[in-house]
Parts: sequence; C-alpha cells; structure tokens
Amino acid sequence: MMMLQIATLKHLFHPDPLKTDSVCHPLSSLLYQTLLRINRSGDIPVADLASSWMHSDDYRLWSFAIAPACFTDGQTVSASHVTHSLARHVWPASSSIFANILRELILGAAACAEGEIPAGLYANDEQSRLFIQLQQPYCSLLEILAHPAMGISLQIAEDKIIGSGPMLISSKSTTEIRLHRNQHYAGQRQLPEDICIQVHDEFDAIVQTLQSSTADAALLERQHQLKLDDMQGMHSTPLRDRWSGMLILNAAGVFNQLEIRKDFHALLQQQVRKKLVALYHADFIPADILAIPSGAVSEISLAVFQQRWSQHFSDTAVRIIYAAGRGPLSTALDCAIELLQACGIHCELIRTKNAAEVYTCVASGEFDIVARGWIQDYDDADQYFGVYEKQAPQAEALTAYQQFYEAIAAARYLGQPDTRSAAYAQALQALNEEYLCTTVCRDHHRIFHHRDLLLQELCRDPFDL
Repeated sequence: MMMLQIATLKHLFHPDPLKTDSVCHPLSSLLYQTLLRINRSGDIPVADLASSWMHSDDYRLWSFAIAPACFTDGQTVSASHVTHSLARHVWPASSSIFANILRELILGAAACAEGEIPAGLYANDEQSRLFIQLQQPYCSLLEILAHPAMGISLQIAEDKIIGSGPMLISSKSTTEIRLHRNQHYAGQRQLPEDICIQVHDEFDAIVQTLQSSTADAALLERQHQLKLDDMQGMHSTPLRDRWSGMLILNAAGVFNQLEIRKDFHALLQQQVRKKLVALYHADFIPADILAIPSGAVSEISLAVFQQRWSQHFSDTAVRIIYAAGRGPLSTALDCAIELLQACGIHCELIRTKNAAEVYTCVASGEFDIVARGWIQDYDDADQYFGVYEKQAPQAEALTAYQQFYEAIAAARYLGQPDTRSAAYAQALQALNEEYLCTTVCRDHHRIFHHRDLLLQELCRDPFDL
C-alpha cells in the first residue's frame, strides 16, 4: 500500500483539533469523528458519530443519537464523552475558533468555568443521546458541528488526546507524524492505509520536498500558497469556498443612474466569469445568499456601453476604494478597471490600510466603487449582511437600504431556516436592483499536489478518495 506524504509547517498541525490551524483541518479530521459531516457539493449533512438527529419546533433544542464507536484505545465513546469534548470549546482558556459563537449560543456557556459542562449540553448515556439547548435558533449549527475543529476527542494524559476517527497517530518525532488506519473505526470514510505528515521549520524546505517528489502534497497558509501559485510546475486543487468579497457600485456619485449601474454590472459579470471560471457559492451560507448570478443583469457589449455612457464619465474619474489585498477580489477589481479604461474612463484608486479606513472613506460618500474582501467561515448569514451595513450608504441609497434592513429584521424571526433563507435572498435581490454589487467567492485553503495524485477536486474532504 502507498504511503501518502503530506508536507506542512510545524506550527500548523497539532494533534488537538481545537489547536490545529485551519489549513491542516483536512489532516486533523482523520483523527476524530464529528457528530456529522458535510461533504462534496451538495451541502447535505450525513451521519458520522451521530447516527441521527432531531430538533424542536423552535430549533432551540437538538437531540443527537450517538452511534456505536470506540476511541483508539478501545474505550467506548459515550454521550458524556461528547458533551465534555464540546464543552472544551467554551471554557475560558479555549483556543477554539468557535469559542465566541458557542458561548453566546449554548445555554449557560457564557458563565461556564474551566472544566465545567454548561447547562445547554447534557447527555443520556443509557440511551446514547446528546442534547444541545440553544439560547436562540441558529441556522448554521449543523455546519459548525461538522467542522473538523469540532472533532470529538478524549484526553487520556496531559499531552495525549485521542479520537475515534478513521486514523490514529502511530508514531511521532520532531520531523514527522505517522498516521495509520484505526482498526476500531466504525464509520464510512474510505482512506489510505498510511499517511506521513512531514513537519518542516521553513517554507523553502517544503518547496524542496515538492520539487524532489519526496512529498505528494502540501498544506500551507495563504501567504505560502500564493508563493507556490507563482512557481512553475506547482499544482493546486480548490478544497472549499471560504473567502468572499464584493465590488459594490455606489448608488450615488458617477454611477448615479440605475441604468448605468445595471449596464456596468452586466459587463463586469461577464469579465469576472472569464477570469474566475470556478466560482461557486460560499459553503454553509443558506442557498442563494451568496450565489453567483446565473445570468447578466442585462445584455450589453463593451462597444454599446462606451457609446451609451462614456460621455457621462468625461469630466470625473471613477473613484475606487481599494481594500482588496490579493486574491480573486483583486482580479475582479482589475476587470472593472480594464472595462473602464477600455471605454476611455479615468480611474482614481483610494488606497486604505485597514477596515476602519474603508468605513471612513465609504461614510464620506466620496467613492464610486468599493472593493471589500473578508473571510466568511461557517458563520450565520446575518454576519454577511453586516458587511453591507458597514458600507454606510449615503442618502441616495438610504431608502433601498432601509427596506432591505426591515426585510432582514423581519426574516430573523422566521422559525424555518428555508423560509428565512428565501426571505434573505429576496431582500438581497431587491437591494441589488438599486445598489448593485458583484460578489466573488473563492477557496483560500488549498492543497498543493502532483498531477498523478488523484485527490478529488472541489471536494470538502480531500482524503475521501
């Protein structure tokens, strides 16, 4: 059997699922089961450690039936083990990426002391059932529970944490960590027999392993991903869609006519599709909230736009607040600049150093396009709308925004997630008719690998071969 060689940096991978860096979650997910899993393009939860689940009518009480499973030492996984593992995320010293969300969400979690189990987490070991009581409905609860950081673990010694996942740590040194098939694993994942995690101190060492073919793949943070992207012969496969951004066309300023905004929006969509072919909606946000439009707002060519509107821009440059940094949003912004320049329209870039400067510039109203990027990772759709709120629209767009926020405020009280999602999508569509934006979404966590390593593209679990 082939041993899969995965290279990464020492500080990125940690045997504790709460402490491993997000780029190494595909590896930590091999050691631990989560209550459920969400994989591939369907966004459909499937059973993992929980064989089934149900919820109350108000979506505040959830019940999970725990399937038969064993930790790697042979100990049976109980519902109490699960509650203890989940409680670790809300303890005061927790380093979990979900700590703040879960402390506000789970009943009693905010006041939970170190080592305590909050009132909203309780177990019935006789029936092998876990209960989670929420302060309020939360549409992304299942997505959070499916995240690899939420792997169910058991601490059997000060420096040893074990799980019930498909693999276990068979050996560990300063330079490598070896994973082997867990014979006690009762789940459905199909995985390699052995994986060797090469841990390096420096990025250059990982480059050498890839160039010499001593590593089959590498997991790295974004700054190093971008370096590999620029190196000849390196290959990458998108794993998941977390990074999102928007180009927002101002409803005032040079784009002060709805017809102009619609025409430019249509051209921009066409260009972005050519440059960013593999766009798809952001994972774990309700359907259609961040969906890429299936068609242009209107059909128009560059020549028609130039003939129709170039005179409108003859006396004033298009002012662009630039806060995109790198990545696909920069590509989308480049598309916008190329379109304007092709029409003989001048641009003025307003550079900003941080989000506070962006909001100050936007609040002044002295802009025509703002480029905004952010990480939208396993969060409630409400957070997405908060990005709009921070754009501080000026008076010309105020009416459209007031209607938008009224619709969103009403939708937050809808009990059914599907109904809530549909209301969000409808409100967003109505807003875009007045205050247009181009949304770009792209993976920012990648696995770099050789062509002959058949890891599944666009698959949330790269090791589910």
